[in-house]
This record gives sequence, structure tokens and C-alpha cells, in this order.
Amino acid sequence: MDSIRLDIPFTVPLLGESFVEAGTPLLTAALAFSWRVTVKKSPSQKLSIPISSSSLNKILSKFLASQGLEGHYSISGPHEGGPDQDFVNTAALLYLTECEKIEADLPRLLKKAGPWDFVTAARSLTSLSGGFVASRQGEGFLSIDSAPPGPICMRILPGRCINETPVSRFSREFPALSDPMWHLLAHLVLEGINSIQRGDLAALGRAFSLEASLQYATGQITLSDLQRVTAFRSLGSKIIVSPTLVADLVIPAEEDLSGEFQLVRFSQEGVKEIEG
Repeated sequence: MDSIRLDIPFTVPLLGESFVEAGTPLLTAALAFSWRVTVKKSPSQKLSIPISSSSLNKILSKFLASQGLEGHYSISGPHEGGPDQDFVNTAALLYLTECEKIEADLPRLLKKAGPWDFVTAARSLTSLSGGFVASRQGEGFLSIDSAPPGPICMRILPGRCINETPVSRFSREFPALSDPMWHLLAHLVLEGINSIQRGDLAALGRAFSLEASLQYATGQITLSDLQRVTAFRSLGSKIIVSPTLVADLVIPAEEDLSGEFQLVRFSQEGVKEIEG
């Protein structure tokens, strides 16, 4: 392969992303819009991949080398230089390998990854499969068998960067509260997964809103953040909290939110090769 063009679905964490450090599950979803990229390979004795996170680069390089990939890889497209570069590039590189090996070997390699690298990898794997994916660091990834529920509203917050989570500080300062809190959050993500399987947007919305309240209680978001996403009539709302993607998610009820948000639909489509 000298060059290949790919259509890579945009994916988002729906629940759990800001608490991965505490061992909570993560629910991610593919959306019905995508990045179009070109992957090029040139000769090199050493495998070289365009992943900026040093720890994720090391993990991914080890996996790709085990699958026989070699050479220098470059990936061009509108995502270049943006906050989602590692997510898009990881999905493109994983597309070049065998799905069976990804499911068997990659979760083991990601066991000791940092929480944000794990979220990036989960988003990339969701791009490969499309649909909804449940995951937990150290345990693996599971595609959720479900028809896509109705649309949601998203508002990406540009120029905002969150580099760390207060999870460790909360555990240290409130040891009696932290374990029950993380246990509650784990059940909250599981309820979100169940609501997806039932096609119950109202239940998913309630999970969104409860997680947003817990994000505020643990210092993940500010009061103004919480007030902003709860200022609309909706079935529920939350804030995606990660270093590469910070966004408001709202499940609309009757109020028209088109002026404030982008209406997005879930998609079952995974990464596809573009012919021609």
C-alpha cells in the first residue's frame, strides 16, 4: 500500500469519559458525519506513525509492529493540527490491521495507558465499528447491538482545553465518598447502555443530566457550565469533558435548539475506504 483514502466517522464519548481514571466504564458513539483523510506509506527501516501522545504512540507502534506494519506513515486531511488529530490518525492506522487482532490484543496493551489515551483509543475503535461501543480499561471493548435512537444536539466549545481531571484529588480529599461515587457512576454508564439498547432517549437523557451533576460535584465542570446546559427544555444534557473534545450535549424535547446547537444523528457506519 502506497496510499489509501478513508472516510472516518466522528465519534463522541456519551458517558463516563471524565471518570475513566476512577475505573468507570465508557460509552462511545459514532455520528453521521466524518473526516476524509489520505494515508500514505513511504519506505523506512523503522515504523513511524503520526501520533502526538508519546504513550499512545508507543502502545500503538507496538501493536502495529506485531501486525507486520512497517515504514513511515503520514495522514493528511482537514483534521491535521487539530485537537482530534490523534483520534483520527489512530482510527486510520488501526483500519490497516485485522479486526480480530485488535479485539484480542489491543485492550491488553491499553491496560496501563493514561485515561485520556484510553478515551482516544475508544473513540478510534468506535470509528472502526460504527454504532455504540462500551469499554472499560483493563477489560476490553464491546459493540452494543442497537438501532440508532433519535438525534441529539451538540455544541463544540472551541479553544477550551482540559488537561487533567480532579478524580485523584477527589479520592484523596473525600475517601469516604469517592468509592460510592465511582460505583454510582459505573451503574450510571450501564444504565446509559441499557437505554441505548431499549432505544429510550428519555432514560439516556436522565443519565446525561445525572452525570453532569456529578461532574459538577467532583469539580469536573463549573456551576456556569451546569447552568448553561440546563437552560433549555430537554430530555437531558451533559458536557463532554476531555482534553481533545469539550462539548455540550443535549437531547432535545420540544424546544427548537437549531440556533444554538448542531443537530447530529447516530450512525452504524464504520471506517470506509474511498474509491478513486
